[in-house]
Amino acid sequence: MSNKVLFFVNSFSRTGSETLIYEFIQALQKQGQLKIGVVICDRKGELTDFIDEHIPIYYLNQKFSPLDKIQFHVGIDVIGKQLSKIQKDFKATLWYFNTISQMHLLAYKDQFQIKTIVHVHELLYNFESVSAKDFSLLLSACDHLIACSQLVKDLFMPFFTIPMTVINSSIQYEQWKEHRRGKSATSSKKIKIISSGTICYRKGTDLFLKVADILRSPHLEFIWLGKSNQSAFSEIIRLTNEKYKSVKFIETNSEENYIAQLRQGDIFVSTSREESMGLVMLEAQALGMPILATNSGGSSLLLSESIGQLVEELNPESIAIGLKEVLNKLSKFKNTEKPKFDFQIEFQKLSILLQDLLV
Repeated sequence: MSNKVLFFVNSFSRTGSETLIYEFIQALQKQGQLKIGVVICDRKGELTDFIDEHIPIYYLNQKFSPLDKIQFHVGIDVIGKQLSKIQKDFKATLWYFNTISQMHLLAYKDQFQIKTIVHVHELLYNFESVSAKDFSLLLSACDHLIACSQLVKDLFMPFFTIPMTVINSSIQYEQWKEHRRGKSATSSKKIKIISSGTICYRKGTDLFLKVADILRSPHLEFIWLGKSNQSAFSEIIRLTNEKYKSVKFIETNSEENYIAQLRQGDIFVSTSREESMGLVMLEAQALGMPILATNSGGSSLLLSESIGQLVEELNPESIAIGLKEVLNKLSKFKNTEKPKFDFQIEFQKLSILLQDLLV
């Protein structure tokens, strides 16, 4: 089997982009047409232990030790040495970078004479953390760009000259639907309002906190599922919530625990300032929850009147008004529609693309 694809991921945690690529990798492995390897570029996330045992996993250490820094200053390419060892062992024919955080590694394309794919899950906000130098590599050293939605493709259309394919972020709907709870599955008398994601500014955790304070009630429980990114922003959120105690923060440590917590929700609220798609909204839809979402991009691609409601104004007062409207018409949301994007269709697009690039 000569066609080998090396997938570069951040950590295989339960972010939308990494959950999607995890599902794609598992499906490709089951298909059996390619040899697959994985490079973890940050830390080991919770999905790592569930990767098929026949898939080799490598670790790329990009946090330099004192010895690494000395080697770097005397002209030794520390990252290049690690990549050389990985490539020598796996002998990949294509490197697949999942998210723009790995774009700097495109600089090694010519050295290893490798084909490259970059899967972009991000819109403009995330590009503020990418240097112009690294972005230039995307323009010059990427053989094919995968956009996770039409919104991402539209972002690149005015200036991008290499081939682009839209592979819409999606979930395995029928599997998720099996986790729907019955009406008597929870004994809580409170209406549970849930949001999910990394505790960060883009996800609007601060907005969710303020909405919970505005609508403070003994009949409502506000819950956020997700990890801190260990930033000053997340620390401000933690300290503020310690004082007002308006939101219950839960860090789920497994997929089973995450699903168990999410399915308890009565309403899902997305307060994101920007979303290229929004996988967790698809998960909430599959679990039968009505959805209230800020019009942050991806939500407009996913929601219909039977599924949920958009909030046009990005402020806590408008989100609170929208949430009260949803609360007043909970029974009107049937949520029986299937998602607009089918996982198997999107996976087949990826499978065909990989086969074409490896010819």
